[in-house]
Amino acid sequence: MNINWIDIKTEILAETKDILQTDQNFNASEVVDLFMKVLLHPIKEADLDGVATRIPHALQKVLLENLSRLDKNAYFPDVAKIEPYLRKVLLLVDAESYQQVVNSRDGLSMIISLLGLNPNNVNFNWTSLFPNQNTHFAEHLIKVYQCRNLESHQCKEWNQAKFYDELRSVLVMYLFATQKHFKILKLAVEPNDLTDYLQKQLQFFKIWQSRFVHIEGKEEFSEVELYAKEVIEENEEENGNDDDIQNKNVAREGKIDDLRKRIPEKQMIILGDVGMGKSTTLQYLHFKDAQIALQGKNTLIPIYFELKNLTDKDDIVQKIIDKIGKSKEFTLNMLKKGRFSICFDGLNEIEKNLKIKIFTQIKNLFTDYPENYYLITSRPQGYNHEFDDSLEKRKIPVFVLQKMQDFQISEFLDKNGKQVKAQIQEEININNRLKKIVQTPLMLIMLIAVVLKEGIIPSEKGKIIRAFMLSLYEREQKQQIDFDKEIFHLLLCYLGYQTKDLTGSNSGLDRDEYILPILEERQKQLGIPINLLDFLRKAIDLNVLVMDDNQYSFTHELYQEYYAAEFIHHSGKV
Repeated sequence: MNINWIDIKTEILAETKDILQTDQNFNASEVVDLFMKVLLHPIKEADLDGVATRIPHALQKVLLENLSRLDKNAYFPDVAKIEPYLRKVLLLVDAESYQQVVNSRDGLSMIISLLGLNPNNVNFNWTSLFPNQNTHFAEHLIKVYQCRNLESHQCKEWNQAKFYDELRSVLVMYLFATQKHFKILKLAVEPNDLTDYLQKQLQFFKIWQSRFVHIEGKEEFSEVELYAKEVIEENEEENGNDDDIQNKNVAREGKIDDLRKRIPEKQMIILGDVGMGKSTTLQYLHFKDAQIALQGKNTLIPIYFELKNLTDKDDIVQKIIDKIGKSKEFTLNMLKKGRFSICFDGLNEIEKNLKIKIFTQIKNLFTDYPENYYLITSRPQGYNHEFDDSLEKRKIPVFVLQKMQDFQISEFLDKNGKQVKAQIQEEININNRLKKIVQTPLMLIMLIAVVLKEGIIPSEKGKIIRAFMLSLYEREQKQQIDFDKEIFHLLLCYLGYQTKDLTGSNSGLDRDEYILPILEERQKQLGIPINLLDFLRKAIDLNVLVMDDNQYSFTHELYQEYYAAEFIHHSGKV
């Protein structure tokens, strides 16, 4: 018999809607989907074989087929006897307790207790409940319990109202038991389902967006897609006819999302100067990929790495396994099949002593798992075709993010600073130097924030950054009277200089091993009483610093460079 699960789901939702909506956390559609999967999930337990056949068959009969009232009543006990389904649930969530039930021959009441379905401790023989016990669908539990030994002849005299009243209670308890153990059941019947991972990636993007430059009154930054152009290197010798040579030397260009779908290569290097939006572009694509993957099973699964946070103990393949959160065998099989889109963000931010090791690991990924898609970002000076391999006949195309054009600047201002668009647009139209500065997204968003707060337009890059940082300090000072912005600034300047000198980049550094000793040294030099842990918390709250697995770095490389330059300027270092 073919079971029409789509229509069965529709009917179950319709019958239970008014009851389930009393619990706002009850996602009925998801729970019904899982209920059906649990019903059909194969298990090696002969006593429970009927769950996958008897209950679906009975649901089809009573919910969908145009049967007489008497015939529906006859099928009802096969739906109403919920104990086999609860036994299967118990087996999937707690095999040891299930075996104890089997050995002791305990019945439905013990199974209900073990599954936590009777938190009100109601007596199954009651016909009414106290007001405080009328929760967790307790009245439906009582009715279902009383149907445990129901036979078809006992239902013959039921009218339609009685039939559907009892049916609703049975369906509610099926769903309540499923919802109560949703996570464990989902993992049991779909061990390789990546929904939870993908949903975490969507949440990660929202967290990441909050790290971006803050504009008062605007909760999040609105993406403006940037263009990239391929770098074409002249070949000293070309084989083939002139048409072939000409075609090879045509630079490809466009939005990164369009390019990766259009070009035949499965690896792309994306270069851009500081603040050009490399990380923003990768994060946005990662977010979109996760959204698409949640809608279909055959799409690529996105993985994102901030390379600055890798340490000498990290193995990238193991990190991929850990990120996905599934078995090693499953993840390696996915890698071999090319099921991933992997983003490596910030080659130039890798700690200088780790570059060879990490570059080698990435290169090995290309060789061992060539069917996946790879997007890699760097500043121009951070990549010199290290991933090309003549033996593997691999030459990875390199694309450079282009400065924003007039129409993109206009679109950016519309999305992120409409209130001050006219003022900024008027100034950049007459100040070509300022126009060149704000062709970089990070500088334009900082300028918007400054103009919104101060009403004036600084004319130099350093002045824009400084005005923006001071606005962050002042905002914190309004919220916390004892906040000393001068000390805060001095510590950040020293931290920027020392971390850049130590690593040669904005790579993540361990708090206890590096960050606190650097700050303690400056604290002694200045003779200032300050709680350094509070300082770090404030720097993170203001999105100047970011912390990932106890690895601290500046949120943007531009910040590190600014603070390092400030320290050099005021200390006279060269």
